[in-house]
Amino acid sequence: YGLVEAGKIWYNTLSAHLKTIGFKENPVEPCVFNKMSEKGKQISIALFVDDLKITSADRGAIEDLVESLRTKFKTITANSGEVHSYLGMTFDYRRKGSVKISMEKYVADLLAADQTSKTAATPATLELFSVDTNSPALDAKQKEEFHSRVAKLLYLAKRIRPDILCATNFLSTRVQCPTYEDLNKLKRLYMYLNGTRTLGLRLECNETGMEIYTFVDAAYGVHIDGKSHTDACISLGKGTMYNRSTKQKIVSKSSTEAELIALSDSSGQAIWTRNFLLGQGYKMDAAIVGQDNKSTMTKVDMGRSTSERTRHISIRYFWVKDRVDSNEITLRYVPTDVMVADILTKPLQADL
Repeated sequence: YGLVEAGKIWYNTLSAHLKTIGFKENPVEPCVFNKMSEKGKQISIALFVDDLKITSADRGAIEDLVESLRTKFKTITANSGEVHSYLGMTFDYRRKGSVKISMEKYVADLLAADQTSKTAATPATLELFSVDTNSPALDAKQKEEFHSRVAKLLYLAKRIRPDILCATNFLSTRVQCPTYEDLNKLKRLYMYLNGTRTLGLRLECNETGMEIYTFVDAAYGVHIDGKSHTDACISLGKGTMYNRSTKQKIVSKSSTEAELIALSDSSGQAIWTRNFLLGQGYKMDAAIVGQDNKSTMTKVDMGRSTSERTRHISIRYFWVKDRVDSNEITLRYVPTDVMVADILTKPLQADL
């Protein structure tokens, strides 16, 4: 245990057993297995090393599977019910048709270690992306502590707190050369957490059924090196199950180009999500991708540059048109004031 090869050897061992009792891998996600029970209900297993999350409408099939695992691996612990923990998250299924996922103990432990007592209304000020080159650098011990605290916040943000993802992502770019300005931004983020420590993520079904909806947005030229910021979030109903907030890799010359880069870089995840759900046995329409820049949508529709100002844009950013033509994704205009992904591109203030 703990060796480089251990994880792969364990996966081979566990997956081999699951296959012998009739389970098959999802075609695009080898850590998800499925099988139909005798009652015609699908049993699904999500693996995270030696933690398994098992779901099925056939409770008896779950019990039979647990017994099979006990026979093979002897000592295992099984938890079930409407509220249980998995990978540090608490899943609450008590409201029909939805699940609330929270990490209140994790947040409480973070705040206790930091001894945070004040609160803040937002994760960051409008100056989040600004960098004061005259701010003193943290010493070696402070730098190590800064890195550790940001990493812990990133673990939280990527799972159930997309509201802090934008600020946390920026701070993660500063861990190699943090300054007192960065430390103050980190302290504000902790103060925001202190005022919102009970917030969690609630995922619910839509009345219209399961539909992949991806919101994609970009903030043009907000970083000190002139690069733009990309964000994307994916939902199957209410609540987002995937969130991404990151600095773009190249400098763009216009907001339209920045949006096109964001759209190209993010649509792949929407397509993967659709393929995953097809592999789970669901019939899925094209994934809907929401975009608030009509000029970008025009570029995608044309599949090429439409003016001298955009001839420099790499052809690889127009591959989205092929995905639209193949009915894998559908672009849909979303006004900026209802663009959910806005919270991942900039530090929104006040009521927003």
